[in-house]
Amino acid sequence: MATSKQRLNAVQARRFAALFAGFDTGNTSDEEAGGKGRAMRRMAADFDTRIVDLLETPEVRRAVDDQLQPARLEGPALQEAREEAAALRAELTERTRDVRKLAEALAGSELVKAKTAVHSHGKEHSFGAQSWVFEVGAVLLALIVMGMAVLQ
Repeated sequence: MATSKQRLNAVQARRFAALFAGFDTGNTSDEEAGGKGRAMRRMAADFDTRIVDLLETPEVRRAVDDQLQPARLEGPALQEAREEAAALRAELTERTRDVRKLAEALAGSELVKAKTAVHSHGKEHSFGAQSWVFEVGAVLLALIVMGMAVLQ
């Protein structure tokens, strides 16, 4: 698969979508459709990529959707992704609830007070509670990123 030298901007994406619309079967003029097809090929060549790859870029996909409003069929892969996203959302909700309970329990416990250490400058600092909170935060962030990746 070829890679593009540069990304299309919104104006170029709209132009490509307009060319694609004129090339599509809705155009009854074969000469005009052929000219638009050649223009799409030149545009793709300018970006050092293929037409099919340009069609899959987010900018062009959005422009084609806006202009042509295609009827996309929802296949089994999309259904599986939605189910996985729902499962991840439920798991994230459960984990968030567990973390909230643990944080509340930890905040009220004597364990946090016992782990308070005196810093070398004489200031108090609780290393145990802070590192635990950061670890839980990192796990939550990872779950959120995974969930968002599945939804896209």
